[in-house]
Amino acid sequence: MATIAGSLADSAAGAAELLAEVGDARVKWVEVFRDHLVVHPARLIEGADIAAQLGITAATDYPATRPGFTVWTGRWNGMDMFVYGALRGSMRAPRSWPA
Repeated sequence: MATIAGSLADSAAGAAELLAEVGDARVKWVEVFRDHLVVHPARLIEGADIAAQLGITAATDYPATRPGFTVWTGRWNGMDMFVYGALRGSMRAPRSWPA
C-alpha cells in the first residue's frame, strides 16, 4: 500500500500486510477503520517492539488507568497507526481527586 487508504477494503488489506510483517501470533486483534488501524498486541509488553518494527516512534502514556498503558502513534504504509503497549517507565499509583 503506497497511498493513503481510501476505502475499508484498502484498510483491511493494510491489516493483512501488517499481520504478515509483524507476525500474526504477536497480535490479539486489529481494529480496522477507513483511514487507520489500531493494533492490540497479544502481549501488551510487546507493543513497543511492534511499534518500533513499524517505524512508529511517538508515544503517549496513560498512567491513570489500571493497568496503565502507552499508545504508540504514527504512519505506516500511508496509514495512521495506533499500537497499544505496556506503560513505559516506572509504575506509579494513579492520582485521584481529593475526597
